[in-house]
Amino acid sequence: MMKVILDTDIGDDIDDALALGLICASPELKLVGVTTVFGNVLARARQARTVLKVAGEQFARIPVAAGCGAAMASRPVHGAKAYLDNSVPNQDSTCLPEAELAPLDKRHAVNFLIDTIMSGGGDIIPITIGALTNLAAAMVLERRIVAKIPKIVAMAAEFKRPFSEWNIRCDPEAAGIVFDSGIPMDVITWDIGHTVSFDQGNIDRLNASRRPLSQRLAAAIAAWQNSHEAAFKKNMPSLYDPMAVATMVQPDLCTWRTGTVSVELAGSKTYGFTTFAEDKNGPHRVAWDADRARSLDYYLTRILSV
Repeated sequence: MMKVILDTDIGDDIDDALALGLICASPELKLVGVTTVFGNVLARARQARTVLKVAGEQFARIPVAAGCGAAMASRPVHGAKAYLDNSVPNQDSTCLPEAELAPLDKRHAVNFLIDTIMSGGGDIIPITIGALTNLAAAMVLERRIVAKIPKIVAMAAEFKRPFSEWNIRCDPEAAGIVFDSGIPMDVITWDIGHTVSFDQGNIDRLNASRRPLSQRLAAAIAAWQNSHEAAFKKNMPSLYDPMAVATMVQPDLCTWRTGTVSVELAGSKTYGFTTFAEDKNGPHRVAWDADRARSLDYYLTRILSV
């Protein structure tokens, strides 16, 4: 069983909630904590605790710690004032009342990461599916943590199209710290999630389930779709973040390439872009292509079973 901490910006795009649900449906993974990052981290923590609660009492008391709402970035994606905005994520209406949820961990997420990883046996794997600010700050605050992390699994970066992928773009400096740490990383790119996307039939299967977790995720999908302008309400969830979780258990859902990922921090027009140099001795294993049909079947079979 692999011990994991999920670091997430849950609540805006729907794939974070879908990924947390998949962790709960994966007996191969032992979730030891959840940390939230970017923007209104307290509201994000409420969403995470809701998913854990409906997944079952064995998950309801897993610690959830709120982290960095701001970024290390010299050119933050929304401008500095955006991080002072207390607006709630679009799925907040699907959260359970605070009185029904376990209390938020009193530690800042960065301290939670340091405490948990440093006290572990060098076997706790961070799964980052948001900006990498929390993990980078933990590395800066306690450098010894690097030697205690066996691997990082990250949904981040894109190499087939010329743009800065969202989780990198939100904090390129933090991403640079993590990718340059020397820790082995499995990287799920934007292209993988774009390939593995739901259709209406997949959503209908979730809606038809009477299981609490499936019902809660279906409600979160509806809230996410309704938050878009009318022309985009039929957006289908892309499984960017769930594929990071799925490939930990079933790596052959993707084909992989090994090499070194770099984050561009200097360019005026390419700030936050990522590049990949293939090298069999590199520290980064990048998911290059995905089997859409097998991946969707894998996801739904797991989620509908709990």
